[in-house]
Amino acid sequence: MLTDVFSVDLAKSLQAVDGWLSDYIRRPHPELGRSGPVCPFVAPAQKAEALEIRVRLVGPTPSLTLVEEIIRCALDEFGELAGMSGNPNLRSLLLVLPDLPYAQLGLLDAAHAALKPESVRRGLMIGQFHERCTERAAHNPEFEVSWAPVPMVAVRSMAIHDVLFLADRREWFEEYASRFGVRYRDSGHGVDPVLTRVYERARAAYGTEGTP
Repeated sequence: MLTDVFSVDLAKSLQAVDGWLSDYIRRPHPELGRSGPVCPFVAPAQKAEALEIRVRLVGPTPSLTLVEEIIRCALDEFGELAGMSGNPNLRSLLLVLPDLPYAQLGLLDAAHAALKPESVRRGLMIGQFHERCTERAAHNPEFEVSWAPVPMVAVRSMAIHDVLFLADRREWFEEYASRFGVRYRDSGHGVDPVLTRVYERARAAYGTEGTP
């Protein structure tokens, strides 16, 4: 009987995730501070069948150590997606943690903060999403953009717009510049002026040339 009840809950959780992706993440939002969908990667990734959704359970006694390990394993699992077809830049892994209690959603925030340096070193970006998440939109710091009806963690490859999230620490920016610095030196690539301004400010502050 417990298994049946959980199966219903899991089905509802995954249905909520699907609705969140289609009705929120893939759509524009008036408070986002820019045009386009909340996440511009999701629709192309889904179309290319490059978005992998996996469920991870924390059990009756979730802890920061456990959540950190789940995310660390996800960084390793991301490498498994290399065999997926389509554009490798669209590959994404979305972990759903449906049994993480509301009162302990903060574990996702703490784990994200602890593991972001490791993910950046790997050239990956992680993001947490849940009902209490206070992460702000890059273009509108008043908007808590990472709300979600079910606790989740997303993993994807670092992209050029991530300078918006990596410019405030030298080691993060240096990892970013080693991958994308050449794009800013080649005017033919047409980098968004907003990104260029953030990049140049960070480059001047840290004294890095951004060479690959």
